[in-house]
Amino acid sequence: MRESTPSFDMTLVSTHLTRWMSACTVVLLLTLFAAAPRTAHAHKASDAYLQMQIAGDAVDLRWDIALRDLDAVLDLDRNGDRRLSWGEVKGRMDEIRAYALARLRLQQERCALTQTAPPAVDDRIDGAYLVFQFQARCDAATALSIDYQLFREVDPTHRGLLRVAAQAGNDPLVRSLDPAGGPVEVRGPSASRDGGPAAIPADAAWPNASLFRDGVHHILIGYDHILFLLCLLLPAVLHRRAGAWKPVVTWREAVLPMLGIVTMFTIAHSITLALAALKIVNISPRVIEPAIAITIVLAALDNIYPLLRGRRKLFSFLFGLIHGFGFAGALAEMELPTRGFALALLQFNLGVEAGQLVVVFVALGVLLAMRHWRRYEPVLLHGGSTAAVLIASVWFMERTFDLKVLPFS
Repeated sequence: MRESTPSFDMTLVSTHLTRWMSACTVVLLLTLFAAAPRTAHAHKASDAYLQMQIAGDAVDLRWDIALRDLDAVLDLDRNGDRRLSWGEVKGRMDEIRAYALARLRLQQERCALTQTAPPAVDDRIDGAYLVFQFQARCDAATALSIDYQLFREVDPTHRGLLRVAAQAGNDPLVRSLDPAGGPVEVRGPSASRDGGPAAIPADAAWPNASLFRDGVHHILIGYDHILFLLCLLLPAVLHRRAGAWKPVVTWREAVLPMLGIVTMFTIAHSITLALAALKIVNISPRVIEPAIAITIVLAALDNIYPLLRGRRKLFSFLFGLIHGFGFAGALAEMELPTRGFALALLQFNLGVEAGQLVVVFVALGVLLAMRHWRRYEPVLLHGGSTAAVLIASVWFMERTFDLKVLPFS
C-alpha cells in the first residue's frame, strides 16, 4: 500500500497569511495613533519656517531652522556621537547665523536683518529647531522682495514655509519658498480708510500656485511614495489565471481597476493628511517613515506571491492612511486659522494628487506598452518587486536606526 505524503492547502495558507497581514496592518495603524515620540531624526522632507510681521517700515522675522539640516551642512556634531548638544550649537552660533543670513535677502540686500533676541531651541514633533529672531527697516510700502536660498547648494528638496501675519482681522498669507525659485514679493501695508493699518495684501494668484506646486513637488521628491505606487502598478497590466500571469487584452482592463486602487489610496491619505495637519493626531516621523517602508515591502511581496488575495483596494486604503501622515508636516506647523487652513490644505492636496496622477499615468503607459514582453513577469514583476523589497528594507533600517546608506530616501 502506497504511503501518502502530507500536502499543504495553499489556499488555506494564503487565507491565514491574508488575515495575519490584515491584523498586522490594523495593529500598525493603532500603534501609529497611540505613539508620539518627542524626538525624531528619521527621514523627513527638509523644511524651515519663517513667520513675518510687517508694520510700516518695520519687518519682524522669526526663523526656525531644523538642527538636523544645519548639522548636515556645517557638521555641528564634532564629537560624532550623533547627538547635538547645546554646547556644540552655541560654540558655532556665529557661523550658523552668518550661514543663514547670507542666504536670505530682503529688498535685494537693501534691508539688513538685526538680531533682536538670543537664539533658542524649539522642540517640535519632528526634532529640534534653532530659532532666530530678527528685525529690519525696509521701505515695504509697495512690495517686500524676499530672496530665500537656504540649503540651495546642498538640498534641492528644501523649502521655506513663509507665514506673513495679516492685519485688520484678515487671514495670514502663506507661501512655500523654493531656494532655487528666485525672489518673491509680498506687498506692504497701506493705509485704510479710517487711517489705521490695513491688511498686508499680496499677489492674489501666488498663494494658490505656491501651495499647489509644493504639493506636486512633495510627491515627485517622495521616492518612497513613488516606489509604493510602482509596486501597485507592476501587476496592473497582467491577469492571474490558473496560477499564471497573462497580459491584459485592452488598456481598460488595466486602467479601470488601477483607478479604483489609486482612488482608495488617495481617499485614505487625504484623511490622515487633514487629521495630522489639523494636529488632531500628532505622530512622529520616527514612527511614520519606517511604517511607510513596511507598506512598500508588503505591497511588493504581494506581487511575488498573492498574499492579499484580491484585497488590494482594502490594503491600499489602509496603507494610504499611513502615507498621509508623511505629507502633512509642513501644513501642521503653519498655525493657520480655519478658513486659511482649509484653502491651504485643498491647494496642497490637489498638488499631491496631480503629481500622483502624473506618476501613475506615465508609469502605466510604459507598462502597458511592455506587457506582451515574454520576460515581463520574471524581470519586471518579480525582479522589480524584489528590488523594491530590498530598497524598502534598507529604508526601514535607515529610518529606524538613523542611518544613511542609500543616496536617496
